Amino acid sequence: MMFPKMRVMARPSALRGAGLLARGRSSAAVRARDGFTLVEALIATALLGFSLIVMFGFHSQAVRSNMHARKITDCTYLAQLQMERLIALPWTDTSRPTALTDLGSDSSSSDSWADLPHPAGGPTAVNASYTTDTDDGNPTYFVSWDIEEMDADATWLRLRVRCKYKDKAFNVWKGTSISSYRFRDPS
Repeated sequence: MMFPKMRVMARPSALRGAGLLARGRSSAAVRARDGFTLVEALIATALLGFSLIVMFGFHSQAVRSNMHARKITDCTYLAQLQMERLIALPWTDTSRPTALTDLGSDSSSSDSWADLPHPAGGPTAVNASYTTDTDDGNPTYFVSWDIEEMDADATWLRLRVRCKYKDKAFNVWKGTSISSYRFRDPS
């Protein structure tokens, strides 16, 4: 019986010293151990860079939203504080504080953040502690109010208090307005 001649193939030079083909490992397994190609490394770096840019954008938006929420909370607190001050003023049929005077001006305006008629001369800037001191933060809030008599005898009033601040990121006024009613103190 005659056997066909077998050809002996030379091993690639990279594998000769290691003897990897002799141990039964294929060339695909050898290539997998070599590491990443330059293209794979560039794609991975680009994906990582893109995801970091997106995450920084989300972080920036979260910081901006948090600052807006803090300022709206401060505005609500300041408006409520002024409302409590107006409600606490003594008002009888013989004496009425000037802060509770109906100035008779129509406070409706096309600008929803226009100053209300009180205080006379316009509101002064205050900080979150309702002071003008810079020790407690920069004065950036403006509190104003309006009084409207609800009947001819002036026995009850509608009080509206507005607190606003300038959003420098978008160059617009933002804030809050609250309303309440107050009856005259019994004589």
